[in-house]
Amino acid sequence: MGRVGGKVVDEDGKPVAGVTVKATLPRAGNRGPEGKSNARGDWAVGGIAGGEWALDFSKDGYETLSITVQVMESSRLPPMEIRLARKAAPAVDPNVEIRDQLTEAAGLMNAKEFAKARAIYEALAAKYPEVQQFRPLIARSYYGEGNKTAAIEHLRRALAQDPGNVEVTLLLGNTLREEGHADEARTMLASIDESKITDPTVFINAGIALLNDKKDAEALQWFDKAVGRFPNHAEGYYYRGISHLSQGKTAEAKSDLEKYVSIAPADAPELATAKKILESLK
Repeated sequence: MGRVGGKVVDEDGKPVAGVTVKATLPRAGNRGPEGKSNARGDWAVGGIAGGEWALDFSKDGYETLSITVQVMESSRLPPMEIRLARKAAPAVDPNVEIRDQLTEAAGLMNAKEFAKARAIYEALAAKYPEVQQFRPLIARSYYGEGNKTAAIEHLRRALAQDPGNVEVTLLLGNTLREEGHADEARTMLASIDESKITDPTVFINAGIALLNDKKDAEALQWFDKAVGRFPNHAEGYYYRGISHLSQGKTAEAKSDLEKYVSIAPADAPELATAKKILESLK
């Protein structure tokens, strides 16, 4: 009976232990014995009849290698060195990673953990410098902390990277106005082509920022734009109602909140609050 053997090494010539060696005699449909390489990488398959045998070398983390050898019962083949290549790490879909990381960061922003959210945005910006959405998010995290100077710096950088971004222009213009840069803010906001805004949250976010700064009359202008441009979007009515209420305009607030309740999704987070306010207005 014949015998074959040798050593299994990796791409660097280091022994690989635990490699399974399977012998098959294809022409006879004969499955022969199996063996495994030891700690020194040595392997052997013995007790096989003469013929052309297929040998398969496999181990997790390595590419499977198949060879064919002619076995003769009357003589032993010299030891063979089998070199296995490591499998390449599976490719990571960057879109999946970015989506998961942004979801986590959004939760942190909602919890007012601005520094932790910013660390995620900064890591993504370093890893994917070609993606333009991270810089405005970094700015938002600074804004949430009240560091408007840093927010302005990052919004300027974001606008330099993507000059046509309407939302970034709007955010920067409003933040400049809040920081007392009235002339620059006026020029910047006047340059915005509002017809290119396709997302009502651009208007709503601008209004919310002003509401948070107790600038209710200015905030109302943005909520008017949200409702005017996107009349079927519920959130605009909610915040416009809140803005009216803060200015003592009860009838207008009631009208907006009733409209909001009538079109808002059942799982809308502000729905319960809107209903409670309407109850108090009866």
